[in-house]
Amino acid sequence: MYSPDQWEIIAEVNSVACITVVSLIFGRKIAGIDGPIHYVRGLLLVLYGLSWAFNLIACMLTSTNNGNSISCLLTYYNCTIIYTGSKLVLYLYFIEKIHIISIPKQTRFKSPMYLTNLGLLLPNFAIIVIQLIYKTNIISDTFPFHCTVGMDLFATIISLAYDIFLSCVYIGIFLKFYCFPTTAQQTAHQSSSLHFMAKRNAMAAIVSMITSCANYIILISLNGLQRGLVASSVVALSVTIMCMFIHWVTTHPAEIQLNERALQRVNGDKPVRLEIKQHQEVVVLTELNRV
Repeated sequence: MYSPDQWEIIAEVNSVACITVVSLIFGRKIAGIDGPIHYVRGLLLVLYGLSWAFNLIACMLTSTNNGNSISCLLTYYNCTIIYTGSKLVLYLYFIEKIHIISIPKQTRFKSPMYLTNLGLLLPNFAIIVIQLIYKTNIISDTFPFHCTVGMDLFATIISLAYDIFLSCVYIGIFLKFYCFPTTAQQTAHQSSSLHFMAKRNAMAAIVSMITSCANYIILISLNGLQRGLVASSVVALSVTIMCMFIHWVTTHPAEIQLNERALQRVNGDKPVRLEIKQHQEVVVLTELNRV
């Protein structure tokens, strides 16, 4: 009778722990929605949703990884397509944060920096194609028929190099805003919040780069081949740590306040002072009493 080995037990425990953490973060984010879902909040929901989906799929595939070619192939697709998709959403979040912190005088699609950062995301689609072309998924011929997934060294190095490049771009911009703010950032009413936001997002970008690099470096050290459940566990840890740091960044009061102000600026909303609201209520009540 077959009994799971230590790696299968560790992978199952890791998957359950990761999906629990992401579910808590996802649930808190949804429960905290008390208004319209603007762009930044939508990106966060998509990021948490993709991370939750990855962990759920990884958890189900871990128990069926041995001797199952379909499970083995889906493990690889989960570690490439969904994982890369979650990183793309994270990069879109960083781009939006850069746009907000820069105190723009024009809309997103008229900002050269915003358009340049969007353009830098396009090679990721080519990288996904390369990862699918140079994939490896093998079922062992001997019992217990372990699943092995991976990609050629060429595809791994390209993926690693471009991840480092994009992360360094975002880290550099956030650090520039933190250390050398522009005149508009220094004179803005929320200058301290902008400074704080730049610092925290720089830390999130650094953590994202570290987790992504660790994932690819482990793959390179194993000659581009990993046992399927090990690959799923490593990526699950990567996306979960990423979600934890993003949640830590976005739950600070300064971050929430600045996002609301940015939304009001984009929509042209002007906050109504409390005294005006009270005056309006008094006028309405007086008119009703006269009637």
